[in-house]
Amino acid sequence: MKMSSPARPESPLARVTAVVVNYNSGRWLERCVLALRGDDKAPPAVEVLDNNSDDGSLEELPDLPGVRIRRSPRNLGFGRGVNLAARAVETEYLLIINPDCLLVPDALLRLVEELDAHPDAGLVSGRIFDMSGNEQRGSRRRLPTRRRVLDEVLRFRGRNGIDLTHLPAPQTAEEVEAVSGACMLLRRQALLDVGGFDKHYPLHFEDLDLMARLHQAGWTIRLRSDVAVSHAGGVSSRSRPVRVLWKKHLGLWRYLNRHPELPWPWWNRTLWWLGIYAHAVAITPLTLWRGR
Repeated sequence: MKMSSPARPESPLARVTAVVVNYNSGRWLERCVLALRGDDKAPPAVEVLDNNSDDGSLEELPDLPGVRIRRSPRNLGFGRGVNLAARAVETEYLLIINPDCLLVPDALLRLVEELDAHPDAGLVSGRIFDMSGNEQRGSRRRLPTRRRVLDEVLRFRGRNGIDLTHLPAPQTAEEVEAVSGACMLLRRQALLDVGGFDKHYPLHFEDLDLMARLHQAGWTIRLRSDVAVSHAGGVSSRSRPVRVLWKKHLGLWRYLNRHPELPWPWWNRTLWWLGIYAHAVAITPLTLWRGR
């Protein structure tokens, strides 16, 4: 009698679908997908939601098994794009990753292990480095408050700001307030619990808004310092720096209104609106000069 061979255990990466929202990312989209696949025989599935790119980035992406492309006739933005792609998959975990990020399978496995070891964790990420190997601002950070935003604008380097990359990196995995939105491994159930990303954010801060709502829903967020993610940064927005600048400020205003520190009287709210608007006006010329 011929004995059947035992079933091979399912690869942990089979429980992950990577969601990539692409908009004019050039060759970075291909690099991102190929890095995720590595030489693993059971790479994660990949959902690419393209926001009506016109730079040929989709054409550069080779036809690979397990990689599905969904094309939007218009630019839906990041949050809407993730929500649309996430509704099409049923895996336990979702990797939300920017197309200009590089994450290898071994690093992704460590993120999966972290969520497996902490059932109360809804999201985990690693440390984010630029292409020269320097840790990027926002790689380790806290949720914004009005006081923390002021500290960031005034460039105070104490412990009261949002960015924490000036502090020594933790030696072990730990629970944190927030991580970088460039690369996040999410428990799909946690994303469903909070209703996905807020589609009304114009650009930026939708990731921090999601993390704030995860905390409110009882989920924790974790950081694995031993996981390194390479991030070119700003690839999709370099051709429209002023538009991105203004949308970022609008995103901050929406975040502060959705997650206010109380009390926040009307006169102080008005000052904050004027301050955010004035800051955008003040740095627009510098943004134009840098974009030349």
